[in-house]
Amino acid sequence: MDGSRTAAAPPLPPLPYPEDARPAYPPPVPAAALGDRVTPQVLLLGAGVVAVLGAVLSVFTVGTPAGVVAVCALLVVAAALAVLAGYVGTPTAGEALAVASVVAAGALVVVGARTAPRPELAAGTLALLVAVGTGALRLVAPQLRTWPVAAWAAGQVAVLVAVRAVELRSDLLTGVLLGVALTGLAIAWAGRGVVALAGLLGSVPWWLTGVWAAERAAWGGDRPAVAAGFAVAASLGLLVTTHPRVPRLPVAGPLVPVLAGVVAGSTVAGAAASAGPRWVLGAGFLGLALAALVAVAASRGPDWVPRDAGLSAAATLVLLSAVGTGRAGRWGDLGLLMVTTAAAAVLLSVRDRDTRPSTVPIAVGTVALAVVLLTSEGPVSGAAVGAALVAVAVAALAEAVVLAVVLPWWADQRVRAWVRQRVGRGPRPVTGRVDDVRDAFAAADTGRTETPVGAAGPDPDSPDVRAAGSAAVTGSVVGLLGTGVALSSGRPGVTAVLLAVLGLALMGHGDVTRGTKPPDVPAEDQDTRGRGTRVLGGLCLVAAAWTGAALAGWSVPEVVPVAAGAVLLAGTWRALPHGASWPSWGPGLAVALLPSVALAVLDPTPARQVGTLVASLVLVLGGLGWAVRAPFVLGLVGVLGVTVGWLADGAPTPWVVALFAVGAVLLLVGAVRERQRRRGDPVPALVRTFR
Repeated sequence: MDGSRTAAAPPLPPLPYPEDARPAYPPPVPAAALGDRVTPQVLLLGAGVVAVLGAVLSVFTVGTPAGVVAVCALLVVAAALAVLAGYVGTPTAGEALAVASVVAAGALVVVGARTAPRPELAAGTLALLVAVGTGALRLVAPQLRTWPVAAWAAGQVAVLVAVRAVELRSDLLTGVLLGVALTGLAIAWAGRGVVALAGLLGSVPWWLTGVWAAERAAWGGDRPAVAAGFAVAASLGLLVTTHPRVPRLPVAGPLVPVLAGVVAGSTVAGAAASAGPRWVLGAGFLGLALAALVAVAASRGPDWVPRDAGLSAAATLVLLSAVGTGRAGRWGDLGLLMVTTAAAAVLLSVRDRDTRPSTVPIAVGTVALAVVLLTSEGPVSGAAVGAALVAVAVAALAEAVVLAVVLPWWADQRVRAWVRQRVGRGPRPVTGRVDDVRDAFAAADTGRTETPVGAAGPDPDSPDVRAAGSAAVTGSVVGLLGTGVALSSGRPGVTAVLLAVLGLALMGHGDVTRGTKPPDVPAEDQDTRGRGTRVLGGLCLVAAAWTGAALAGWSVPEVVPVAAGAVLLAGTWRALPHGASWPSWGPGLAVALLPSVALAVLDPTPARQVGTLVASLVLVLGGLGWAVRAPFVLGLVGVLGVTVGWLADGAPTPWVVALFAVGAVLLLVGAVRERQRRRGDPVPALVRTFR
């Protein structure tokens, strides 16, 4: 068969788990308990070392020359025996002898520092000799782990004594401190076991002290560029601790790259603040450039360490730059920075789906803040600013709908298309002679599963769904701020329009998101999704009606209930055609009609009585025609209530003819319905049979 005519097979779907999440084989074996690892050999060696050291050091503490000679002899003999034990295959005995030698050397350093004329010089020199000696023994006997640990500890003592004895400049001091810290991190990377753990733990205080010195120099203006360079190098070195070969810190995990990014960003921001206001704004744009670079390279997993550190540094730079620019009163520059921040957040959210729960609200908030800042120095009215903020809110709600509904639907369609393509290319079932008639009715294996792939709803824990929720919340806040700005500018008419627009957008968002049911939410609880935005949108519409009625001089007690009832009916429009009438029709109609009926009784006017009477008649006829109980009953209540109010009114007007007309219509409809029943037409006979 010609291979050029065969269609290429579609690519395989991605694995259900990331590449680095495959189970390790063989599985790791946990370490045994301490009680199961202690042997008589260990106890004997420990007791022997303590006894020998106690005897020799007791002589040495007297301060006699014999004690010094004895300790030196112990040091040399123990070191030689430790090297020999390492080569003959007794590492535990060698480690014990090496510990004895190191303790003896430490005792020499302490006593030398106490008795020498220049204690600091003596202590530093002796500690350096111990570090060099143990380092050389590490080359001679690499089997023993005591030598590198002792060399690292003695080297730290020597550096600490030198730092305390010599007055160094701030940049040199920062370099020395962070240099020691980076050396410990290098030991943690290259070493194994106890050596790596000693290097890591020893580097922690040096790193913290060096970072504090760098921050102080950067923000204080003492060679800030050099301090920022040292801090960035220290932050990069800290990322070594996230590698699996390095022992984990007590606060390891996602906090380590975040801490590294915050340190680097804050130090660079401090150096920029020391250089001048324009450098402060430049630091903000540097952070945005870093965020864009991370966005372009953010195609790896959610636990990619450079991405977390880069985003932390970028966020710190932008935040501190915004604070510094705002304190300087440069609102135009701050608005430009916010626009660029929004663009970087949009780019990052497009490139990396896992960052959308945080980048989407950042984009919305920075755009809104940019609108306020860029219009604060120009001849723009508060109503225009409020309208711009409401437009941003509507766009954010539309983005939330896209994230919560459109993107999951599109992904579902792609999965379905892939499944149809794979199933359609499968081999056809073999047809032939049927030996048993039951085989003809057997289910054919078409490769389909019981639940079609992609048929489930969107995952509520997915980044898109969580980003949709945060976008909706941020958009709601921005919209309310926009209406508040318009109201504070003294433009109630514009405020009413903005409230109406925002309310319609909120109710639309709540209704669309209610139509998407997560797989773990029962059908009867589906209405709870989007309820918050629907309620907030209804309140905005009612407030808009209230404001509009007050401006037009209409009766607020009648307009507001009607608007509230319309909002309730709009919130349940999906259940109006087929759902139960009282839960779907009842609340909205009751809220809209009953206050007007009460006003027609307590404070009757011809327009109010006629309007309420006509509305009640429409409800009665509509409920009767479609066999819906709630509007039928509420309409009758309205007719009876207006009738009582008209009777209670001592001065009837010519408009009483409307009551007569409504009564005549009801009598006519009742007679027609009775005739239909007698003819046997299929009409409901009882009110309880209405929906």
